[in-house]
Amino acid sequence: MSSHLAEPSERTPPRTRRRLVTGLLLGSLGAWLATVLYPVLRYLSPLEQSGGANETVLGDKAKHAIADVGFAIIPLGIERVIVFLDPRHKLHALSAKCTHEGCTVQYKSDQGLVWCACHNGKFDVDGRVISGPPPRPLMAYKTSGTLDGKVVVSRETA
Repeated sequence: MSSHLAEPSERTPPRTRRRLVTGLLLGSLGAWLATVLYPVLRYLSPLEQSGGANETVLGDKAKHAIADVGFAIIPLGIERVIVFLDPRHKLHALSAKCTHEGCTVQYKSDQGLVWCACHNGKFDVDGRVISGPPPRPLMAYKTSGTLDGKVVVSRETA
């Protein structure tokens, strides 16, 4: 045997088209699996809670909206809150997210109730369900102050 020929066990496998195509197919399969599994895993993992603010002060724009339209929707951290004056001119703050399917509610000052336009859900000024499909009352928030001065809405339950 000549010394310039390598032993069969020392040979590197030849680079063939078959190996190239196999590598490309396996790489494509891996990329496809990552593309499909990543959104599924993100959906299944719990969201990080960003606590947000525990209270907010109504600005002039919100005060004018309450005086003109009858209500204003303000942010409190990551939540929407509806602030309105009831027929007795008492300030109320409720979650602006309907408990049925999450639509934004509005205050009907002529009827003295909070109304969800999506499925005609109706709540009283304290957030209790009057009629419609909502399964739970709206969460109430604590308000302090008057529209003439400083109005503070806080997460403490009313």
